[in-house]
Amino acid sequence: MKKLLTFLIAFVFCGVSAYGAMSWDYGWEDGTGTALSQYGANLYLSNSTEQAYEGTHSLKMIEDPLSGTPQAFVWWVTGLSEGDGIVASFYMYDTTPGGSPSGRIWGHYTSDPTNINSYSGSASGNLEYSDGSGWTNLQWSWTFDSDGGANDGFVCEARIYAGSGGNVVYVDAASITVSNNNAKIYNAAGDSVPEPITLSVLVLGLGALFLRRK
Repeated sequence: MKKLLTFLIAFVFCGVSAYGAMSWDYGWEDGTGTALSQYGANLYLSNSTEQAYEGTHSLKMIEDPLSGTPQAFVWWVTGLSEGDGIVASFYMYDTTPGGSPSGRIWGHYTSDPTNINSYSGSASGNLEYSDGSGWTNLQWSWTFDSDGGANDGFVCEARIYAGSGGNVVYVDAASITVSNNNAKIYNAAGDSVPEPITLSVLVLGLGALFLRRK
């Protein structure tokens, strides 16, 4: 019994180390979620059943009138530290190859963990646009720059580039992975990832299991 318990505790230590990252998916299937916030008063967002990459729902983005670069804030991560890794992706729908509308994935930093609109600088992103063939997978990876503590959070944006060819795109099947399991992730519906299970909770749970089985 002691050997088995020692093995299981060692396994838990290895598991916490191996699974330190947090991942989450969101596909607008709740029928109500749109985005956490947005940039551009000319951007109109809705939870739509007109197009879907997976399931039956997606985020519909309309730019009207055409002006600037409107953005929907799809993910927000707070509590990040210098050098943390972030990988995000989503599918974007447009049917205008080589023309507008199109979209891409981008990012920016925030400074206030209680305010997603506390913009503190661009984090750049993928220079590739949706290709107009229908659903295009757009993804990028970032290394968090804390700017000496000025930046606390990261926002993943879905950007629309509209024009004479049209002003509507759709976004679906969003995902994100963050290397810091002490960070907090918010999805487009405003839900947040639960606190990760700590090592002490796992060990106590194993202890309770063995006590019950004695």
